[in-house]
Order: sequence, then structure tokens, then C-alpha cells
Amino acid sequence: MTIRVRTGKRTQKRIVLRADERGFSVSAPPWARSRDVEQVIRQNLDWLREAHAKAAAAKPKRLAEGDEVQILGRWYVIRAWTKAHADVDHERRTVWVPAHEDCVHAQVYVLLRELARRHLLARGAMWAEQMALRPTRMAIKAQRSRWGSCTSKGHIYLNWRLIQAPEAVVDYVIVHELAHLVHLNHGPAFWELVARFQPDWKAQRAWLRLHGHELFRLDLETNA
Repeated sequence: MTIRVRTGKRTQKRIVLRADERGFSVSAPPWARSRDVEQVIRQNLDWLREAHAKAAAAKPKRLAEGDEVQILGRWYVIRAWTKAHADVDHERRTVWVPAHEDCVHAQVYVLLRELARRHLLARGAMWAEQMALRPTRMAIKAQRSRWGSCTSKGHIYLNWRLIQAPEAVVDYVIVHELAHLVHLNHGPAFWELVARFQPDWKAQRAWLRLHGHELFRLDLETNA
């Protein structure tokens, strides 16, 4: 493998490894010896390969007819049809796009965002009723680093990309954010409330940590 090496600032105190879709890099303090850098690299080879693979998997991909996308954890194939609008056939697990449209990618992106708006808000309203909680607002956002958020004003925002995750994961995120209406922290009382409505929340959180990066492959702007 090729690893880009650069000298860090004089205030840097340790050797730092990075891995992204462009490859591997290491930043070392000016005082670091070559053998020190090599040793750190060798000790972290498995991590470097894993991190690089995750970054590459999360790189946006331009969709075309015949490709597959996830909807609530299930794979749907993209097909063209003669109708003038895009639609989802859940029984056949097919995403239909107009045959005359050149940009399949944009059609699928818009369709999934609209599906997310309807489905996630409906699930949010259902869980709010079950938990006897009333957010002042619930909306969908294209968040880059969060799956959801809850403000001190009671506004709840959900990442539209959750429409690709299994329903159990969607429910966990929604319950998590609704619980913040009661506890604006992650203390024991907060997790007790989450567990009351999502007993297996740890499994859903683990799924997001393992597969969450994959949900960011679908983006409107991509050169891939």
C-alpha cells in the first residue's frame, strides 16, 4: 500500500494515521524518527484497511438502471417504465423511473427523499403518541453527522437517509430523539426511557455504527 507521509506542526505530540477514499496518510511530529512512524503503521495495519474500506463504501455513487438501493433495510432494483413519474413497488421491490429521463440518479434521490418525508414523519407521530410526548416541530433534514437531533425548543429533526435503514433502526432513532424532550442529556434516566419503548436499542445503535456510513452513498451531487 502507498501511505502519504507529512510532517506535522511543532506542537504535534503524536503520530496520527488517517484513511479515507483517497488512501492512507500519516502525520508525524518533526522529532519523530522514520522507524517510529513505520512501527505505528505496522501496529495499525488492520485498522487502516478497515477504515479505508468504509470510506470507499461511503463514497457517493451515481445510480443507473439496474442498480439497487435500500428502502427500510430491503434492496430494491431500479427499472425504467413508460410512465412520466417515478414510483416504488414494494411488492416487487422495484423503484420505477421514467424511461425518457436521462438522470436516473436524480430521480431516485428525489423519490427517496419524498418517501422519507412521508414515512419518517408518520413514524415520528406514531411514537410521539405512544410515548405521550409532543414535539413542537418534527421535520426531515439532510444532516451530515447526525441521524437525528432535538433542540431545547422541542424541535426534532430526522436525517432523511434513515429511510434506507431497517424499520427497527428508524424507530430507535425516533424514540431516542423523542426521549430528549424529557431528558436533554444521555444520563441513566434517558436510557431508561429509551429502553422502555425500545428494549433492544443497543442492537439498533450497533447497526448504525457498523452500517451507517453506507447510507451516505446516495447523494444528489456526485462525480462518481
